[in-house]
Amino acid sequence: MSALKPTEPFPDEIFYEIFEIEDNIERTQYIESLRNTARQLKRVTEFNNLYKSFVLDYAQRQKQTGNKTQFTDQPLELICGEWTANDLGVRTIRYDKNAMPVPFQACSHPILPVEILKNVDTAEERITLAYFKSAAWQTITVDRSVCANTNKIVDALSQFGIEVTSDNAKNMVRYISDCVGLNPLTLNPKKSINRLGWVGNSFTPYADDIRYEGDMDYEAIFRNVKEAGSFETWLNLCAGLRKNVPLRMMMAASFASVLLEPLKVLPFVLHVWGTTGTCKTVALMVSMSIWGNPKMGGLVKTMNMTRNAIMRNAAFLCSIPFAGDELQTIKDKWQGNFDQLIYQITEGVDRGRARAYGGVEETRTWKNSFLFTGEEPVTKANSGGGSKNRVIEIAIDGPLVEDGHYVSSIVQENYGFAGRKLVEYIQEAEEGALTERYRELFEQLCHLDTTDKQAMAMACILLADELAAELFFPKEQPLGIWQVSQYLQSALEVDVAERAYQSVLNWAAKNPVRFEDPKADNSPNKGEVWGKIDGEILILNRDVLLGYLEQNGFDYTAVSRKWNDKGYLKKTPQSKFIHNTKVYGIKSSYIKLILPQDDDNTDQDGFMVFDGQEILPFD
Repeated sequence: MSALKPTEPFPDEIFYEIFEIEDNIERTQYIESLRNTARQLKRVTEFNNLYKSFVLDYAQRQKQTGNKTQFTDQPLELICGEWTANDLGVRTIRYDKNAMPVPFQACSHPILPVEILKNVDTAEERITLAYFKSAAWQTITVDRSVCANTNKIVDALSQFGIEVTSDNAKNMVRYISDCVGLNPLTLNPKKSINRLGWVGNSFTPYADDIRYEGDMDYEAIFRNVKEAGSFETWLNLCAGLRKNVPLRMMMAASFASVLLEPLKVLPFVLHVWGTTGTCKTVALMVSMSIWGNPKMGGLVKTMNMTRNAIMRNAAFLCSIPFAGDELQTIKDKWQGNFDQLIYQITEGVDRGRARAYGGVEETRTWKNSFLFTGEEPVTKANSGGGSKNRVIEIAIDGPLVEDGHYVSSIVQENYGFAGRKLVEYIQEAEEGALTERYRELFEQLCHLDTTDKQAMAMACILLADELAAELFFPKEQPLGIWQVSQYLQSALEVDVAERAYQSVLNWAAKNPVRFEDPKADNSPNKGEVWGKIDGEILILNRDVLLGYLEQNGFDYTAVSRKWNDKGYLKKTPQSKFIHNTKVYGIKSSYIKLILPQDDDNTDQDGFMVFDGQEILPFD
């Protein structure tokens, strides 16, 4: 440049040479020598303008073409734009307003994004970063929002040993953003999911094109949904076990779990209860061996968990059945009444939760069956109609399997094949065929004395048993309606108002003395007077009736309206339910219930009469 004539243009080579010098001191010295020469030629302003233009042009070309990562044994090679990314770390040179070079560092060790995961449920993205520390490549996956915020990136990455501080956080964010933006094909987002079950027509964990990306809390469940051992050994064992109808229904309910989503049916509960020593836990393990390793703590859970844990586990399983052993262990947590638990799990929707940093978490949902075991029924006489409607209960009085230890050991060594084969069958089934068969079973069940929701759950169980017989046990006949009808709740058993009415009648029948006149000669009533029986009318003191209903878990306001609709209440001329009248000379508020009348086949003592012979109604 010293030989340059005053009118000769500055050659491009001198500017390109600037960007080839890596040492900052050497580069600065070279620039200053060029500027001094230009000053001698009285062309320093021209030089400065050209230099700034070359800096802008160079920066633009770096963004378009850019450097590439050059880490030793790097997981993949990325275009990284202006950044120099090698074993010494990630850094770049930018130029100030005077076009002087200024060094910037993003990280002092190798790091680069290697994968982007896009959740198929929420469309939210997570990014996997690979970094070299402690003489090894390691990975961490974080939310995309973490890599876009200087405060979050420090909190999230520094705890894993990544050298990011408040000083270089801004550069780290920019470096990761540049790598993602300059490598759209290499870092094309992959489908991911943080739960099991149906994703359209795919099913996790069997889908090859969907990456599982779940919380560590559910790693034990996810790892156990797999195949192991011999399918033939499992088939031979279960073929013999399925002769027991309750156990076979448990297996059918487990199969039915993956049918709920395609059939658009609500979740349901199958509860098997009986005394200890009936191998209920082993039967539960057999049912869950359909999907994977049924060991306790894996696919079979003890019910000694919090309400929140139950809902979150159900949401993670999503389409795979929830198996809970020994339901009575959480009896105290639910005040001895499981109605609220049943309502929550069969609604299939978790309650909304607020995020600590604002907004609301995505509402978790599920559509699976729930298999419970216990030593007592899950519903009570005073349970709501909704809870009785959603539960199929099976009482057992004998062992479900003969040799529990042998069966449990076999199913913990051979498992997981049947579930995958059933899912593949559903995926390949003719559109509408399963729904059509389900509707046929549902219609047949509706002709019985039961409710729609009971029929829905049982139709799913029967359809699942048909598929299991067709796919795995061809020598068996599918379960018939006549075999399972005994486990369906009748319409009256589900009707809360009807149960409350019958409960009041039984209570009055057990305490006839309370309806006698205490002033009469030789009256047996020496205590409280609850009302009186006047022919076909049971007159009850209002406070006494309300106290009894409340004590037994019935709501008077709710049942009284149903009683009126059923014609069980005698109203006042003003159409009121409360009568202000006298009973044995004392005026108070009373409710009048119309007593049921004997039908043609029942005598006055409650015996059924056939061909002139009396027999008990339930003989």
